[in-house]
Amino acid sequence: MARTTKEIYDDMITVKEGMARLAVLTSNSSTAVWRLILWVTAAGIQMLERIFDTHRSEVTEIIENILPHRPKWYRDKALKFMADKLLIPDTDRYDTSGMTEEEIEAARVVKFATAIEEPASSVLIIKIAAGEAGNLQPLPGGTGNITTGQAEQFRAYINEIRDAGVRWNLVNIEGDDFYCEIDIYYSPLLTPSDVRRSVQDAIKMYLTGLPFNGEYSNMALIDAVQTVEGMLIADLKYARAGSVYVDVKIIPNAGYFKYLEANITLNLIPHAAIR
Repeated sequence: MARTTKEIYDDMITVKEGMARLAVLTSNSSTAVWRLILWVTAAGIQMLERIFDTHRSEVTEIIENILPHRPKWYRDKALKFMADKLLIPDTDRYDTSGMTEEEIEAARVVKFATAIEEPASSVLIIKIAAGEAGNLQPLPGGTGNITTGQAEQFRAYINEIRDAGVRWNLVNIEGDDFYCEIDIYYSPLLTPSDVRRSVQDAIKMYLTGLPFNGEYSNMALIDAVQTVEGMLIADLKYARAGSVYVDVKIIPNAGYFKYLEANITLNLIPHAAIR
């Protein structure tokens, strides 16, 4: 990105100060000839850097228009979707001139996204979610057979910018319900209700802290539970994502889990450690 003329000028002054043979140039006047020469030179360099930036942008656009896009491109474009906005004709970009950074951020309603190609079918799966970390939710509309609202705008947006021939499906659904049952052997020196609350918090933190479309594992869940103070043994009886029992690991269909305390069964068992 091009530097400002002032930044270039200051860099040149720094170099000048380090050269003993230029020590005679000591004037602080902004109209000193040597300072004017440096400023004009800095302005020319700044103009050249802007030309380089423009050239780089044009070359990048040409390359993007020639090469088929990878899944990461679709993920990045999903995050740049703007509700209730029109694309610049024949481009994959919005005209954001006149919009503040806050307005742009508010219009970009997709906060989490991933794009993965199914090897067997070569169909691109794009998963999206709105909301914020720890409180993800589907984009309004587009859940089940509903195709109205922002989700329908998103579908139209991807259909407009996708490469010709690319088949894709949208996953924009409520988070997978998570269920588990754990036997908790804890120090009898602690209050059971405090232990229960701490374990529930540890489970919630693990589930909601997973990266979008990240992999859940039973081992990592137990590792999280075992960080609780007073925990002696944690024995996972089962874990389930929706209707699917988890043997080892799983990636949630929605890309994220929905934590409900009622779905977590904790069997608290006081246990004196053997010495």
